[in-house]
Amino acid sequence: MSVNFVIERAKLSRAPLQLTAGSLLLFAACTAFGPTAGGPTAGGPTASYDATRRLVRIDSDLNGDGAIDHRAYMDGNKPLRAEIDQDADARVDRWEYFDRGARLLLVGTSSAADGVEDTWTGGANAIGERRVDLSLVRDRGIDRREFFLDAALIRAEVDTNADGRIDRWETFDAGKVAQVALDTTLAGDRPDRRLTYDRDGRFRYIEIDPDRDGQWEQLR
Repeated sequence: MSVNFVIERAKLSRAPLQLTAGSLLLFAACTAFGPTAGGPTAGGPTASYDATRRLVRIDSDLNGDGAIDHRAYMDGNKPLRAEIDQDADARVDRWEYFDRGARLLLVGTSSAADGVEDTWTGGANAIGERRVDLSLVRDRGIDRREFFLDAALIRAEVDTNADGRIDRWETFDAGKVAQVALDTTLAGDRPDRRLTYDRDGRFRYIEIDPDRDGQWEQLR
């Protein structure tokens, strides 16, 4: 898979992590007024409860077309996760996950808009770095992690053979690949080959470190 393709795909994941209007409406209804029990009601939230009368789900038809387009899974008055159909095609295209404090933790999306969740975006950490996890083969297994500072892609970690270990490390400068490090054996946890590019993304040279001791030798 080309670096350019990955960069273009990553642009879809750079929006700030935030609740949808549907989530805000449903959670406000849950905590302030309480949803209505029963079947789907166009334009308004309806609730499902367990045997102890604990709220477990809220469904809503926000656009009034008669189909549920927002489904929130609840633990009482705390949201656990939500499934949202934003384009009214009867397929979920946004998944929201919440922590125990009811804070939005992660947003899942579908890169092909086909109902298959394959991209997960988290919030920024203390230094402003944000991580996006990708399933490039679209089986929910994470095989690429991208790290952004503000809107800029700065580095990525890739598991090219789906064995659960990183074997490719990429760094970027101003949106262009600057360096790609590889574990050519696919058996270790450190690179043994490194490719460096100039600021225009053109290849410059290769370095090797067969012993993986941090001593790089440039190939001529």
